[in-house]
Amino acid sequence: MTLIAHDVHDRGGMERALAELIRRAHRTVDFTVVAATLDESLRPLVRWVRVPVPRRPFPLKFACFYVLAGLRLTRLRGELRHSMGAIVPQPMDLVAVQFCHAGFWELERAQPRPPQGLAGRLNAALHRALSLAAERWSYSPGRSPVFLAASEGIERELREHYAARSVRVVPNGVDGERFRPGGGDREALRAELGVPGDRLVALFVGGDWHRKGLALAIEALAGAESRYELWIVGGGDRQRFQALAERHGVADRVRFLGRRPDVERVYRAADVFVFPTLYEAFPLVALEAAASGLPIVATPVNGIEELLAGGEAGVVVRREAAELTRALRELGEDEARRAALGRAARRRAESYTWEAHARGVLEAYRLAAGRDYPVGDVRPGEVRG
Repeated sequence: MTLIAHDVHDRGGMERALAELIRRAHRTVDFTVVAATLDESLRPLVRWVRVPVPRRPFPLKFACFYVLAGLRLTRLRGELRHSMGAIVPQPMDLVAVQFCHAGFWELERAQPRPPQGLAGRLNAALHRALSLAAERWSYSPGRSPVFLAASEGIERELREHYAARSVRVVPNGVDGERFRPGGGDREALRAELGVPGDRLVALFVGGDWHRKGLALAIEALAGAESRYELWIVGGGDRQRFQALAERHGVADRVRFLGRRPDVERVYRAADVFVFPTLYEAFPLVALEAAASGLPIVATPVNGIEELLAGGEAGVVVRREAAELTRALRELGEDEARRAALGRAARRRAESYTWEAHARGVLEAYRLAAGRDYPVGDVRPGEVRG
């Protein structure tokens, strides 16, 4: 099996999905990985065909990878091909879709954009043009790959925008041992940060702060009760969002924690997870929050409605600050409801495992190859035949 991806590692959703697949399936499937970067821990498990490309700007990286990886593939024959999105010119047997650009740009068109200079606007325009052109070419009906959609929402987008026929929904997973409720992390981390025990912590995790709605979370905090503070994990334009917090009068209640290797401790120290994002495929951070037993307040993007089961495990809100404020106030006043939603979120997350994800992918391989890949016993770091 040849896997084609820009990057394969544990940072980011689509990158981690392939990393977890390799860990669980490398003893069953002989993987050749065509990628710009590959996590060091995965290199002994696969054959790596490295594609050297610049890291940024993204349109340059995309174009260079499209050409160079395509050339590498001309020398690899006789294997099924599984790509992460539309990133090479050749037809694929399977395409994993963790982001449908046609679906995203349709939503993004109607949104206000952050201030950008000429270089930023040019970068965004090139990104949009390249990604849409690549999808139209790779996902056209005549090329007929099997699509592995991360959620039912992605399946709908593929059928709507590209008349996709063969789509299998293979949701993302979460490590339920690493991300779990309990332990002494709540008190320990709050003590490290100097947070009083009676404070309510709303947690935001992720990059791409504009798309994921950090501005809305900060604005909503201004209207919520003063016991709340907002913790932000991830990287972004801290100066811009710090200034926004100051304008809303909540700078003393917003903590930028940066990128953290111990993010599981942060989930366990929080009270509510807030995620007013514009677009997702099936966000790993929401799965991690649910597995950690946090009630979730989020917009109805792909994957969220499936995870929250119509409000059983969280609160689905419109992408408006007033809606977020209302949800935070209601949860802040009702500790029993927060606890009940958190327990339900943990139960929901238990069905989304990386083992189940790997089994779903291997089943698609079996059907595509006409060969009997074992799919019943997939374990972390091990696949039994």
